Amino acid sequence: MRSTDAPKYATFEPIRGGGSPVKAAGFFSRFVFAWAKSLLTQGNQRQLTPNDMWHLSAANKVQPLTQHFQSVYERKGRTVLSSFFAIYWGRFLLIGVLQLLTVVGDLYGPGYVLGQIVAAVEAPTLDTKYVLQLVGSLYAVQLMNALLKNHLNYVNDMVGVQFSSSLRSMLFEKALRLDASSKKDAVAGDFASLFSVDTINVMPFATSIHSMWILPLQIGAVLYLLYTIIGWAIFVGLSAVLVILLVNAIVAILMGAEQELCFKLKDDRMKVVNEVFGAIQTIKLNAWEEKFQAKIRQLRTAELESTWSLMRTILVLVTFMNCTPILVTVAVFATFTLWMQQALTVAIVFSTLALFKSLQDALVNLPIVIMALVQSLVSAQRITDILHLSEVHSKSVWTPEHPIAATYAKEEVVVAIDNGTFGWENERPLFSHINLKVKKGDLVVIHGAEGQGKSSLCSILLGEMHKTGGSVFVGGQVAYFAQQPWIQNTTIRENILFGKSYDRILYRKVLDACALTSDMAALPAGDRTEIGPKGLHLSGSQKARISLARACYSDADIFLLDSPLLAMNGVAASEVFAKCVLGLLSQKTVLLVTQDPEVIESKAVQRTLLVQDGKIIESTLDSPRTLQEMPVTPLKARAPYWAEATSELLTPTSPSPSSFSLHEMLFTPPATGGSKASYDDSERLALEIEARASPAVVSGYVAAIGGCPVVFAILLLTTGMQVLKIGGDLWLTRWSNGAESEAPDAFAAAALQNMGIYAALALGSCFMIALQTYSVLSFGLRGSQRMFDAMLKSLLAAPLSFFAATPVGNILSCFGDDVVACDFSIPFTLGPILFETSSACFTIGTAVVLTQRVGLLVLPLLYMCYCLGAFALKPLREVTRIETTTLTPLIRLVTEGFEGASTIRAFGTKQLRHFACLNALKIEAFCEARVAHAAINAWFSLRMQALSSTIVAVILIALVVLHDELSPGLVGLLVTYGLAVPANLSYLVHMWSQLETSMVSPERIQEFIQLDSEGARLSPVALPAGWPAAGKIEFAGVCLRYKPDDPLALKNVSFAAAGSEKIGIVGHAGAGKSSLIMALFRLSDVVAGKVAIDGVDIATIGLKTLRSRLAIVPQNPVLFKGTLRSYLDPFEEYSDEQLWTALAKVRMTDRIAGDENKLLGVVNENGDNFSVGERQLLCMAQALLRQAKIVVVDEVMDPDTDKMLQRVISAELAASTVLRVTHRLDSLLDYDRILVLEGGEVAQWGRPKTLVRERAGIFYDLAMEGGYLESVIL
Repeated sequence: MRSTDAPKYATFEPIRGGGSPVKAAGFFSRFVFAWAKSLLTQGNQRQLTPNDMWHLSAANKVQPLTQHFQSVYERKGRTVLSSFFAIYWGRFLLIGVLQLLTVVGDLYGPGYVLGQIVAAVEAPTLDTKYVLQLVGSLYAVQLMNALLKNHLNYVNDMVGVQFSSSLRSMLFEKALRLDASSKKDAVAGDFASLFSVDTINVMPFATSIHSMWILPLQIGAVLYLLYTIIGWAIFVGLSAVLVILLVNAIVAILMGAEQELCFKLKDDRMKVVNEVFGAIQTIKLNAWEEKFQAKIRQLRTAELESTWSLMRTILVLVTFMNCTPILVTVAVFATFTLWMQQALTVAIVFSTLALFKSLQDALVNLPIVIMALVQSLVSAQRITDILHLSEVHSKSVWTPEHPIAATYAKEEVVVAIDNGTFGWENERPLFSHINLKVKKGDLVVIHGAEGQGKSSLCSILLGEMHKTGGSVFVGGQVAYFAQQPWIQNTTIRENILFGKSYDRILYRKVLDACALTSDMAALPAGDRTEIGPKGLHLSGSQKARISLARACYSDADIFLLDSPLLAMNGVAASEVFAKCVLGLLSQKTVLLVTQDPEVIESKAVQRTLLVQDGKIIESTLDSPRTLQEMPVTPLKARAPYWAEATSELLTPTSPSPSSFSLHEMLFTPPATGGSKASYDDSERLALEIEARASPAVVSGYVAAIGGCPVVFAILLLTTGMQVLKIGGDLWLTRWSNGAESEAPDAFAAAALQNMGIYAALALGSCFMIALQTYSVLSFGLRGSQRMFDAMLKSLLAAPLSFFAATPVGNILSCFGDDVVACDFSIPFTLGPILFETSSACFTIGTAVVLTQRVGLLVLPLLYMCYCLGAFALKPLREVTRIETTTLTPLIRLVTEGFEGASTIRAFGTKQLRHFACLNALKIEAFCEARVAHAAINAWFSLRMQALSSTIVAVILIALVVLHDELSPGLVGLLVTYGLAVPANLSYLVHMWSQLETSMVSPERIQEFIQLDSEGARLSPVALPAGWPAAGKIEFAGVCLRYKPDDPLALKNVSFAAAGSEKIGIVGHAGAGKSSLIMALFRLSDVVAGKVAIDGVDIATIGLKTLRSRLAIVPQNPVLFKGTLRSYLDPFEEYSDEQLWTALAKVRMTDRIAGDENKLLGVVNENGDNFSVGERQLLCMAQALLRQAKIVVVDEVMDPDTDKMLQRVISAELAASTVLRVTHRLDSLLDYDRILVLEGGEVAQWGRPKTLVRERAGIFYDLAMEGGYLESVIL
C-alpha cells in the first residue's frame, strides 16, 4: 500500500520475492499445503530475508482491514472484542466446528479401536482381517484429523493476522491523535508494549474461547466412555474432575488479577528503563548509574515477586493437571477392584488408561487455554483503554472549509483568534479572551519572558490546547517548527521531504535557505546520511535547520516557527533569517517565536506580539519585509561563523567522516512496484545472524540457572518420573494378565497388594512431576534474574560510544520482550519439552524392545521424522527471526510518531495519512513473516503427523505379526503407547522449535552482558578529603581520539584554570569543545597527556568518584517523568527546604508555587510541560544542590535564561570553577579567561582584555565584529 504522498525515492529498495504461490495452487496443493514448500527449499539453500516473504493477499492488506474494523468498532460500542465477533463470526464458528471434529477424531483410537484390538487378541483365534481393518481405519482417521488440525490452525493464524493488523493500525493512529491530558497517562513505552506484546496476545483469542467449551465437552465424552467400561466407579473420578474444574475457575480469577499486576509492574519497570537509556548521557555525567541501577532492580524485584506468585499459581495448577489423571486412575481402579470386587482385565485396564491419557491431555490443556484466554482478555482491555483516551479536537480550529472562512477571506485574514479562552486540560486558563488577526503574507514576531506562553500560543493555532471559549481560524496549510525539533531515525533527505515527492530545484533552494549546503558536504553520506535516534549524531544547530528545512519544503501557506534560531550561531541565524524567513518565505504568512532582540527590533519585521500574563500585546511597524534590509552579517551579540552551538555537547561533531558515527546508505532509484519498509544496518545485521542458539548461548543460559549440577538434578527428576510411570504401567500389565486366573478367596488380598504397589509407583511419579516442574520454573526465573542483573550492570557501565551506535529501541526490546521470554517462555517451554522428550523416548523405546525385530521398522520412520524436522526447522527459525526483526522498525515508528505527534498533526491530514501509510507498510512487512510462518508450520506439522500416524500403524501391524509371542497385557500396553505417539512427536517438535526461537532472547542478553566496560567506578587509591577543594583544572598535552583509526579530536591541548575561575570556551563545530568536556568527564579516555584536578590525574580516579564531584547544565536537559521533586532529588537526599532554596536561587519559586501540587507537581515525559529554558534553570538548581566545585554550563537557549544563569554563576558559584560553552559573547566579557579552540587545538588562551589587546586572533575578531572592544577594554 502506498500513499500518493509517499516519497518517490528510497535509500533501500528491496527486490521482492513475488506473491504467495497459494493463488496459483490447485485444490490438492492447497489441501496439503504443498504450495508452501518453495519457501522451505529456499530457506535450506540460503538465508531468508524479509524480501523473500510473499506479498500479502488483498484480504490481508492493512488499509481495508482497518477501515472495516474501525467502522464496526464505532457501531459496536467501541470495544475490541465485540468488534471481533461482529467481523469474524463466520470464521469464528468454522474454527469451533473444526476444533470439535478434531476432538472426535482424537477419541476414535482410545475410545473404540484399542478395546477392539485387545478383545481380538484375547479371543481364541485372532481375526487378522478385522484387526487390519481397524488399523487401516485408525490410520485414515488420524490422517484426516491431521488435515483438520492444520487447516484449523492456519485459519486461526489468518484471523489473528488480520485482527492484530487492524489493532496496530488503530493504535498508531490513536498515538498521533492523543491530546495533552492523555499523554500524561500514556508514554511511548506503553505503545511499544501494546505493539510488541498485547497485539500478539489477542491473536489466539478465537481458539482459546472455543476451547473453553470444547475441552469440558471432551472431558464429558471421555467420562462417558469410561462409564461404559468400568461402570459407576467412574463417578469417583467424576467427583475429582468436578473439583478440578472448580479449582480451575478459582485459579483463572487469581491468574487474571496476578497477570494484570505483572503487566503493570513490567510497564512500570520499562518506563524507567526507557528513561534511563534514553538519557544515558545525563546518567553518566551525573554518576547516577548505581542509583538508577538500584531503582530498576527495586522495580524488577517487585515484578519478580509478582511473577513468582503467578508462577506458583500456575505451578500448582499444572502439577495438579498432570497428576490428577494418575490419582484418578488409582482411585478408580481401587474402587473397581476393592469395593466393586471386579477383576481388572487387559481390555479394561488399557482402555481406561488410554482414555485417561485423553482426559489428562484435556485437563493439562485447560490451564494453558485459561492462561491464554486471560492474556487475550487483559490485552484486549488494555488496548480498549488506550483507544478510549481523549484526542485532540479536530474541529476546535476552523479551516477554509468552514462557512466563516469567506468572511475572513474578504479581509485577507488567514489566522484569527476571536475572544478565545484556552488552557491545558484540568488546569486554569492560560489565555483569557484574547484576540488576534494575521493577514496573508504577514511576518509576525512573537516574544515574551520565559514561561509566559509563547509556545502555548502556537499550540492554540494548532488546535493542541483546550478551548473553553471563543474561536480559532487558520485559513491554509500549516508547517510547524517545534521548540524542540523532532527528528526521525532515517536519512536527512527523508526528514526534509517528509513524505513529499522529490523536487530537485525546490530541494536545493530549501537547503540553501536553511544554511544546510555546507553541512551536507561535510557529512559522510551527504543528505543520505542516516540520523541516529532523536538526531543523536547531529548538533543542535543542524537539528534545528533540518527541521526548518522540513517545514520550508512543505511549501505550506502558514508557517508557525517556534524559536528556530535559538540553537544557531550568529552567521547561521542571520543567514537563515535573511534567506529563509525574508527570502524563501517572503510571500508566506510567518509567525516567528524568538527572544532575540535584533530580530524583534529588525526593520524587516512588520508586527510583534508580546505574550505576557495571559495577554497578547501587539505593536505594528510600517516597514515591508525585504531581503535587502537584512544582509547576511552577524547579528549583534552573536558570535561569528565558527562559534556554532552544539546541543549534544558531548557528541563529537567533527565534519571528518571517520569521526561521525553515521553509516552510509546507497541511493537507488525506486522500483515501480510496491515498496517495503526499509531496514537500517542494525536490523540487517540481526537478519544475518544464524537463527539458531549456539553452544555458547546454551552454556551461558545453563550457567545462569545454576550450572551442570542443576541440569543434572532436573534430568534425574525427569528420568525418575518416567521410570516410575513406566513401572506403574508394566505393573498394571502384570496385574491384568493374571487377574482372571486368581482364586476367588485370594482375590481381595491380591488386589490389595497389586493396588498398593501401583498406587506407590503412581504417587511417586506425581511427586517427581511436582518437584521437576518446581525446579524448572524456579531455576529458570533465577537464571532470568541473574542475566537481567548482569545485563543492566554491563549496559550502565558501557562506554558512551556504544550508545551512539546502538538504537535505544534494541536495548528496550531486550529489557522487554527478551526478559519476558526468559521469565516465562523458556521455563514454560523447557518443562513440557523435558516431559514429552522423556515420554517419547521411554514409550517408543519400550515398544521397540517389546516388538523386537518387527519393531525395528520404526527406526527408519523416526529417522524420516528427524530429516523432516531438519528440513523445516531451519527456515521456520529464520522466519521467526524475521518476524522479530520486522517488528523492531514498527515499534520504532510508533514511538517516533507518539513523540512527534504534534509536529505530524500540524502538517495536516495528508501527513497523517502518509504516516498511517508508513505504519501500514511496516505492519504488512511483519504480517508477511507471520503468514509465511503459518504456512511453513502447517506444511511441516501435517507431514510430521502423517509420519507419526505411520509409526502407529507399523507398531499395530507388528502386534498382529507377533501376537503369539506377546501377552494380551503387553499388546494393550503397546497399543496405548502407540496411540500417544502422534501427539507426542508433533507437540515435541513444535516445542523444540519454540525453544530454539526463544533462545534468541538469552543470546541477545548475553551479547549485552559481554560489552566492554568504560572503566573502574571507584578510585583504587584514597583521595584527599574534600577533593576537589579548589577546583583547579589542568590539561597537559592532552590528545584524544574516539576510534583507533580516527584522526585526533584533541591535539596537544594544554591550559590551566585556577580554582574558582570562570572560563569561557568558544570555537566552531568540530573545534573540540565537546571533546574537551568528554575528556574532563572521562567519557572518552585520552591517548596522550593527562587531565588533572587539584593536582590529581583523573585517569587514576574512578568514574563514579570523578563525575559525582562535577556538575553540568546541558543545553537540552532531560527531565524524567514523575513529580518535580523526584526530578530535582531523584534519590531523596535533600529536604524540601533545601529544594525551595535552590529554586529561589534560580528564580523558579513563583513558577513552582503557582502549581497547586507545588514540589509534587507532575513532570510530563521529556518535561514537555516546562520550556527548554525552565528545564535548564531546574538543572542549575540540581547543580546548586550538589555544591560542586567544578560546573560546566552548556549553550543557553534564550537571552532571559542566559541572563538568569549568569546571575546565578556570579552570585551562587563564586567559589566554583565554571566552564561556560557559549556563542553569546556578552556572557563572557567578565570571565577570568577565554579558551578558543580551533581544529582540536588551543588557538588562544588568556584573559579577555589580554586577548583583545593583542589586536589579532579569533577572539579579537569576535569582539570587534560584535562591537565589544570598548566593553572588554573597560
